[in-house]
Amino acid sequence: MFNWRSFVLRRVLARFRVRNDIVRHLTTFQRLGERLEATPPAGESIPVGMRTVLRALRTRGAAQIRPGWVWPFWLHRQLDPASPDFTPRGHLPFMANVTSRNWTMIGPARSEWEGIVDPSGMVTPWFDGWSVDWWVGTPSGWRYPSLEEGLPQRLLDDSPVVETRMPLEEGSVVCRAYSPMTEDLAVIEITNETPANVDVALAIRPYNPEGLAVVEKLFVDGQTVILDGRPALYLSHPTSRVAVGTFAAGDCARMVAEKEVGPPPRRVVKDPAGMLQAAFVYELEPGASVRGFAPLPHEHRHHGRKRLTTAPSLDAEVPDAGRVCADWATALDRGMKVSLPDDRLQSAVKANRAYMHLFLDRDEITPGPYNYHRFWFRDAAYQVACLDRWGFHSEAADVIRAFPPRQEPDGFFFSQWKEWDSNGAAIWTVAEHIRLTQDTSLLPLLAPAVEKAADWIDRKTKERRRDLPELKGLFPAGISAEHLGPFDYYYWDNLWGLRGLLDAQLLAEKAGKVEAAGKASEAAARLRSSLLRSIEIAAGRTGRTFIPAGPTRGVDNAMIGSLAACYPLRLIDAEDPLITGTLEAIGQFCIGDAFFQGISHTGLGTYLTLQLAFVELEREDPRALRRLWWMLGAATPTFTWPEAIHPRLEGGCMGDGHHGWAAADFLSVVRNVLVREDPKGGIALFTAFPEQWRGRNVSVSDAPTHSGRITFDLRWDGGVPVLSWEAEAAGVTVRVPGLAPAWASDAQSGSERLPV
Repeated sequence: MFNWRSFVLRRVLARFRVRNDIVRHLTTFQRLGERLEATPPAGESIPVGMRTVLRALRTRGAAQIRPGWVWPFWLHRQLDPASPDFTPRGHLPFMANVTSRNWTMIGPARSEWEGIVDPSGMVTPWFDGWSVDWWVGTPSGWRYPSLEEGLPQRLLDDSPVVETRMPLEEGSVVCRAYSPMTEDLAVIEITNETPANVDVALAIRPYNPEGLAVVEKLFVDGQTVILDGRPALYLSHPTSRVAVGTFAAGDCARMVAEKEVGPPPRRVVKDPAGMLQAAFVYELEPGASVRGFAPLPHEHRHHGRKRLTTAPSLDAEVPDAGRVCADWATALDRGMKVSLPDDRLQSAVKANRAYMHLFLDRDEITPGPYNYHRFWFRDAAYQVACLDRWGFHSEAADVIRAFPPRQEPDGFFFSQWKEWDSNGAAIWTVAEHIRLTQDTSLLPLLAPAVEKAADWIDRKTKERRRDLPELKGLFPAGISAEHLGPFDYYYWDNLWGLRGLLDAQLLAEKAGKVEAAGKASEAAARLRSSLLRSIEIAAGRTGRTFIPAGPTRGVDNAMIGSLAACYPLRLIDAEDPLITGTLEAIGQFCIGDAFFQGISHTGLGTYLTLQLAFVELEREDPRALRRLWWMLGAATPTFTWPEAIHPRLEGGCMGDGHHGWAAADFLSVVRNVLVREDPKGGIALFTAFPEQWRGRNVSVSDAPTHSGRITFDLRWDGGVPVLSWEAEAAGVTVRVPGLAPAWASDAQSGSERLPV
């Protein structure tokens, strides 16, 4: 088998012999990484992170021999020894973003294309590509947002319209980044909100929030900027003040500052080091704007300059930011809606309801707009369930409808090599959709795939393992969820497999397939027996009662995954000693109210912290609210979360900087605080009630549950809470454990003063 690691390492080391050409030669390997990741040779597996490693090599090479350049927000701080983000490189030849992995996605609803906006307002329209930055010229000199500390950033009307402000002595210059609801286009709009004229620049930069990009050729055709043969940026206005920089000539930011500008180049400009940049400078009167339009679809590189026969006239056709906000409000005026007494929480909910529609890519859903922009059944389970819990059933159904084509002939729902949780996750997602919608119309399409998937789980867990009793009847070793650790045997996979078999039985019964239901039931009984026996053996070695991460593991961070047995899978009761013991053991890995994941993520886990909140809500433990408040406090100003957060710097340190699983779990925890399925039967409202909400009104409408939809509101009369509710189904028990633990009602509707 061809060894890609050895090949790349030999080639890189050979090129290092010529120091002056280091960045130029690393460009070749960064492009090689792009090709390998996109089209791996048949039968080969490309080393995980190859593209990341090659990008990090090149970023280190350029950054250390070109001091004084205007770098992106994260890189500037990691290079600056005076910054708390300073990151020593030592002998490692890499430079990657490990302190500020925070960004906000923009894009059309349900499109497969998204761009991202970093904390300084820099827009990256293509994965691993160039970016559009913005600069402001003042009488005292040029100011660069990526070098500023704490620029105000927010969402307009809690919609995916990102506004970043550069405060000046009088007023501000504002950059807004957004996409129309129905067009694969990123709009970058700079507006002068000061009483005097200012200079601004739209700057194409050869980097992004992860590292250097490759830009080798630039051509300007009228108001269209073409990079490497691809139309990259359309300018709303022509300008005669343009600066073009290369690795050899220097940063175009210096040229702009020193007024070394001129008309757009008449020929293709080339840079073999792949560090081409250009700045387009404008003078804006008070109230005036200039806009750039970047297409989001990522075209392949072309060696020619690819002249355009007609450059689009976009400025008059593209809606402004206000119109886009109104379009989002109209599109999301459905499903479960809430009115909360906490303005910040209300805004975070509104923003993330919109983001969930950006994570949707037609008939699939992805856990990130950038480096996690691909489909996994594991992440999809949490995200699709969130859509259903908030009443976006048609969107959830579109994703589920595309499950069967993803199934291998042997019944395996393939996400990634040796990810054994996929089948259980897929089946549970289907069953949860039906439980929350009471709609079985998808069953004729999905039942055959579910039956094949259940048979696959049964066959896979029957395969012969090593002669260890704790491995008998379980899945083989696999890669599983990355927060669990390296290749190993994991209970996570078996828990999802067991839930998949139980739900396969349910779905077969609903489809009238008696034989398939019986087979799934028998397989579930075998797997449950094997799983409990294995847990007893593994935990017994430690002398404690808990669920480790796997049969060969002890007490470590990865056992956070075992809490899925309680929620969302509800295989083991929340008060069971196994769950209680696991929660107690996990406590040693918490920093304050957040869970610290020392495996892979090595940071404060966002959705992992909320896993604790889910289980605490099942136990009716008000400590769940502390996890939720931590999560809300850790949100960026645009209400996004990375996969993991630096424990001291509070910036993203791992994964996609706008993480879909984290967003989905945030919405699901808020929903479960307000309304959730009661394991004792019926519906629980206000399982935990924040003290700061006392005396303040709360309302929830059209909330889907396993018992049908429910609408309710809480008002206060002389300090006494008054609950009004209307359930879709009769005979459903309603409780309010967070306010009146002793109260319950079986009435379909009513209005009652709660005993407190």
